[in-house]
Amino acid sequence: MGWQQIAHSNCEFSCAQPGRSREMEQFYLKCLFPFILFLIAFPPLTPAAQTATPTVLVAIIARNAEITLPFVLGGLEQQDYPADKLHIWIRTDCNADNTTSLLLKWTSMVRKTYAKVDFYESECWRPNEKNLFHADDERRQHVQSRRDDALDYGRTAGLDFVLFLDSNAFLVEPSTITDLVASKRLIIAPFLPSLNKYGNFWCNVTEQNRYIWSQDCSHVFEFESIGLFDVALVHSAVLIDIKFPETARIRFASDLTVPSRRHQKLLLETSRAGLKMTLTNVKQYGYCLPSLPAGSVFQNQADAVRNLQLEILVGGGELPRSRHIPLEHEDLDTLDFDHIYLINLDRRPERRVRLEKSFSVLGLEVERIQAVDGRNLDLDFLKGMGVKMLDGYSDPYRHRPMTMGEYGCFLSHYAIWRDVVDKGYEKVLIFEDDIRFEHFFRQRMATIWRDIARLNLDWDLIYLGRKRLVDESEPFVRKSRALVHVGYSYWTLSYMLSNAGAQKLLKGEPLMKMIPVDEYLPVMFNRHPNDTWNAAFPERDVVAFSVYPLLVYPSHYTGDVGYISDTEQSEVPLMDAESSIAPGGDRSKDSVHDEL
Repeated sequence: MGWQQIAHSNCEFSCAQPGRSREMEQFYLKCLFPFILFLIAFPPLTPAAQTATPTVLVAIIARNAEITLPFVLGGLEQQDYPADKLHIWIRTDCNADNTTSLLLKWTSMVRKTYAKVDFYESECWRPNEKNLFHADDERRQHVQSRRDDALDYGRTAGLDFVLFLDSNAFLVEPSTITDLVASKRLIIAPFLPSLNKYGNFWCNVTEQNRYIWSQDCSHVFEFESIGLFDVALVHSAVLIDIKFPETARIRFASDLTVPSRRHQKLLLETSRAGLKMTLTNVKQYGYCLPSLPAGSVFQNQADAVRNLQLEILVGGGELPRSRHIPLEHEDLDTLDFDHIYLINLDRRPERRVRLEKSFSVLGLEVERIQAVDGRNLDLDFLKGMGVKMLDGYSDPYRHRPMTMGEYGCFLSHYAIWRDVVDKGYEKVLIFEDDIRFEHFFRQRMATIWRDIARLNLDWDLIYLGRKRLVDESEPFVRKSRALVHVGYSYWTLSYMLSNAGAQKLLKGEPLMKMIPVDEYLPVMFNRHPNDTWNAAFPERDVVAFSVYPLLVYPSHYTGDVGYISDTEQSEVPLMDAESSIAPGGDRSKDSVHDEL
């Protein structure tokens, strides 16, 4: 019976003929007053009330996660889901780092932000635990039991969903929780890729519910197909709708005497209930880290996070960090170099910002050098500086003179060589701004220095990033597995340079007979195949090597989205163009196959 019917049935006679004032008074007492009380107790449902936002329990189980939690919690803080509908449930134990104090600080800061914050550190059930990260069967069973506790908590509290968010799962898309809830799937996870083709799902399993490698989901992993996909298993960040009977029997911990394999109980129960697990890659929702192997230490965890951060930066993204956990700035260093340079054009601020963030992640102190912009050069300016292209030079692929961008690139490197000599630096490192770093950059750099010291190596120039062009032998330096004798190469992405090397490059007087800088360097270490160009520089005695494998690569290759070349895609001076060989072909240095 609706409230209109109740009002009508109770007041039909009096309302028909209120008549005199006495009857009017009785009308108010008998009809309106109870009716008002009824409306206060049972207000009509508004459209908003009929579509109330579901409640979500965010369950985090963390151990030895001081390094990852600032990013896990940062991703949670930026979610656009109504904070008053989010209940935070956090459990931790057996920490050997500052996980507990970090969580105490964070929960105290956000307690008024979310509907409820429940944090508890239990007594360490294995006080002699020595393995910091790897979970054996006993530890895994313990964690799965905590997940069951979260399910029970959510059901008892009458909540709608539980989002299990592991301490290796980083959300970057603000609408992640909103999208998962709106999907109407009982068990769903956002796709979180990682390094080395790892992600937070299993495409297929065997009949025994064990992981099996498969190419079936490669289209999902590579974002070639976009949408919602049924998969065998999702983990690391999983939303479960706990309102439905179908999910009531879901449990994580095994009830067997001997703990079962990882995810075994969840796979078994979902299979029995006929439930599907869903993965969505509609957006780039975030990233995850693979489990660290047995014996890993905190430095291994820090390295894994650093490698992931650098890769995300290349794509223009960034791991959000909790605003309640400020970054403790470590002292920056220069990796035993006297100085580190970054060459960057003023009109490429996005590259500067990305590299500055990358250097911060790597803990490097770097000086940004304003690159000479070919767009601002003309022939009169070059002549005034005494700059002249080498007679007879023609680009070997496009059959054209040097572009203004190539002049600017050479002059940028030349300015650094002069600075090295003028300031007396003994050894420096030079970066261009269109680069990405190989994993474990700092550790690999330390290995290079150890080899140089152990071998007492005499060197002028060592490439960290380049393009090898010819199929010729590049043998390892004797007793080294990190350095090779370098052959003809293109690109000057990054290289180490000694003071003696800088002096030799300046002594060649290249401004008066200029060729592109990545042609000039091979000429000066006497590995260039063009004898005519070689003859223009009689003293070709630069002692050069290359690291192997390389430590620096291009951020983008020809044809990639976002690829820009400020040297190749640049104006050819009109005077030189008129006197040069007619342009021909459509290849460039950047499109030559990289044999490494």
